[in-house]
Amino acid sequence: MQRFRYTMSDRDWLKKYTKLEYVIEIPRNRELHLGDPASWDDQNDAEAIRLYSKRRCNFSIKAICLTQASDRFHFWHIFGGRELGVCLWFDRKSLLQDIKQDVSLISDMVQYPPIKNLPRIRRDEIPFTKREQYRDECEFRVLRVKSAIGIAPDKLKFSPLSLRKIYLNPWLSPSSVDLHKRVFNQQLKSDFAHVELKQNRSLRMQKWIDALSASANNDH
Repeated sequence: MQRFRYTMSDRDWLKKYTKLEYVIEIPRNRELHLGDPASWDDQNDAEAIRLYSKRRCNFSIKAICLTQASDRFHFWHIFGGRELGVCLWFDRKSLLQDIKQDVSLISDMVQYPPIKNLPRIRRDEIPFTKREQYRDECEFRVLRVKSAIGIAPDKLKFSPLSLRKIYLNPWLSPSSVDLHKRVFNQQLKSDFAHVELKQNRSLRMQKWIDALSASANNDH
């Protein structure tokens, strides 16, 4: 199977942590789920969306949150569900083009200003504003702010080439990883043959261990 080779930095990716059970369904349907912000744990964030909806669009906004951040251990716990998780890597430019094709969507990077700066933000920045304690998330947010013709309100369509990599969670056994790879390659061939399916190595990165071992063996 031919694989694409990419040299990209973190800013070139948009990543979505989700559940392992969707690793086949999401690419097969070529769509991501847009949820109800009212159900978010962070009610400060949910209130920002509600305020924007009330003042600007008067629409029951649906949203999806992605990240531009480097891998974080706690992302797997909070957003991926630990051993139930998976992380989808999207080419940023390509996914932005997908989003632009749908005029019912707006999107932007989330900003994390201190409270003292909130009175000075523009009204259209409100749904992309979050407390500064969350700034390590480097969140990119997509919102559906009006009805879309022929598109389900809770779905974001993407093109096959937007999805480039899938990382399985680091808690899976080698046999489970092999099984998921076989199933993925069997069920999603042609349009997604370019997708790299790997396992995240947060729990044991041999390169890091080897470098530390070399330091421990040095006489200094």
